[in-house]
Amino acid sequence: MKTTIKNKLILATLICLAGIYLNSCKKKDTTPPPAANGTLGFHLHTNVDTNEVANYDSVYVMTGGRKISVHFSQLYISGIQLVKPDGSTYAVPGTIILKKQQIEPYSVGSVPSGNYTSVSFNVGLSATTNASTPASADSTLNIPAMWLGTTVQPSGFAFVNFQGKIDTTAAANCTRPQMVSFTYKIGTNANLKTVNMPTQNFTVSPNQMQYVHMIIDYNKLFTGIKLSTNSNLNVISAADNALPLATQIKNNIPLMFKYE
Repeated sequence: MKTTIKNKLILATLICLAGIYLNSCKKKDTTPPPAANGTLGFHLHTNVDTNEVANYDSVYVMTGGRKISVHFSQLYISGIQLVKPDGSTYAVPGTIILKKQQIEPYSVGSVPSGNYTSVSFNVGLSATTNASTPASADSTLNIPAMWLGTTVQPSGFAFVNFQGKIDTTAAANCTRPQMVSFTYKIGTNANLKTVNMPTQNFTVSPNQMQYVHMIIDYNKLFTGIKLSTNSNLNVISAADNALPLATQIKNNIPLMFKYE
């Protein structure tokens, strides 16, 4: 009896030691857990030349003495991508920003933490979104001022809506009452424009907000445009957006953006 008990104890001990040995031989996983995401934001200023637009309809004097007043300035930003040091990109899913003159901080969304060298984005909306009809509760797209018609469809959205008055004289010396109204509502799928910002390194840290600070200079939309020609002062409809003037304005859009 005693021998049997002793044998059982020896067997149990051997099994326990074998288990310890086998467990000690397993390769340990040394892969660190993935870092938590951080949050990216855009901090966007509205300017005309070197003047920050503090109030609508105030008169600002630009380089060279030309006067301008801004009655309305809004644009859509979508298709945001972060550029990594190896040149690859991370596409932020689903974010659409409606940049308003009076609002500067915007949340882009949750992004992988790490180092980045730049950002790129579209000024405008994807073809799918541009063909959609927003719900009444959609505070980003259900904005009649950002439509090319009295209803959002069939003409679609205005990707940029910039309105005001400007000095159109060659000498840039008119008085305020002589300033002429302009309206640039740029839209349609053909006028979607990608902006690739230059290199400026930034880091998104886990569980923290990181802002990319940019200035949007609406004066750049006038680049290469002869202001003394009245027909160069209005792009309002979808039909207007098929004209060479709209193409010129669209091609000026990347000039608007610079880092603060």
